Amino acid sequence: MNRIILLDIDGVLVQPGGYRAALRATLQRFIDPAFEITEDDLSDLEMRGITSEWDMAPLLLASYWDFILARQPMPNLPSNVSHAAREIQSRRRVDVPKRLPIPAFPLTAGQYPAESAFRAGLFPSIPDELRKNLLTETRSIHKSETMRTFQHFTLGSRHFEETYRLPAEFETESLLLKYDRANMDDTIRAALQGAGNHLAAFTARPSRPPREVSGSALGYAPEAELALELVGLQNIPLLAFGKLEYLAARHQLDAEVLLKPSSFHALAAALAAWTGEELAALRAAYDWRNSGALNGRFSALPASFELIVAEDTLSGIRSAQAAGEILRAGGFHVTFRPFGLTCGSAAKAGAFDRAGVPRYADWQSLVEAMMR
Repeated sequence: MNRIILLDIDGVLVQPGGYRAALRATLQRFIDPAFEITEDDLSDLEMRGITSEWDMAPLLLASYWDFILARQPMPNLPSNVSHAAREIQSRRRVDVPKRLPIPAFPLTAGQYPAESAFRAGLFPSIPDELRKNLLTETRSIHKSETMRTFQHFTLGSRHFEETYRLPAEFETESLLLKYDRANMDDTIRAALQGAGNHLAAFTARPSRPPREVSGSALGYAPEAELALELVGLQNIPLLAFGKLEYLAARHQLDAEVLLKPSSFHALAAALAAWTGEELAALRAAYDWRNSGALNGRFSALPASFELIVAEDTLSGIRSAQAAGEILRAGGFHVTFRPFGLTCGSAAKAGAFDRAGVPRYADWQSLVEAMMR
């Protein structure tokens, strides 16, 4: 049996301690360093579909500031985020919040969540220009101070300078390299790479452009590649955010619209898993997006195969399920098999149960079921 196996990274291939550590380290540069960011605050955002730390950091900082400024207004705060942070800390006379709740707001298509919060008028106690500088342009290394700080901590100062061609603003090691942990052993990896299996990783992590692209990778952080190296799968095709960004930039698109749960992401990943070609798979999926038909590149796929996805959230499962339906409509005999990995999380188990997705507590039990 031919199997195309799509693998998420965070929570599946690796336990992503580095991102959590980098998020906390980022916030502690702008708030009272003794303040503890709770896991409940972060899980609450994830369950609402706010999964990128580039949005979490400004939203949590805004919640912290809004709580303080509602109780102690501070006239004439600077609009620069770092300057305002120092001033709020030095002038604060009220207690800090115990939690950092983010009020409900609609997530708007075509906008990143932090900008949606800004447009919805959240955190009204923060002066408008400061609020704008904090919550908008959250993917700009030049304009977003929280994103720039977070990238220092994820990559480390040296990789930050190499990636963005900017001088590091402070010295730090890479917290991804320090705290991320491989979620599988050699036996699991060997089983995944067995005969008939064709693997690809698909993830929202930043990455380099498609591997067939030569030249400068300025601004493309190799965070997904670092994770694959950690688990010994650095040679499999990778469909990560940087790859989608590369394609989107050439067609005046927002890369977010291509990201899972969009069917585009899994469709491109499935083709890349079989052919080993990232750029050609992206272009073929883009052609499908425009025409609604599978072009000749998809003829490389076998007539019949299992489309397997291993995920810790539903977004990738929905993406792969939709891709399977597209492939079936194109004449392929596709058996879709989703696998949820919980690693002991009751919240993840509940989400999979409600969606009717088979779930497994660890890789050993998951891979045994997958290879039956």
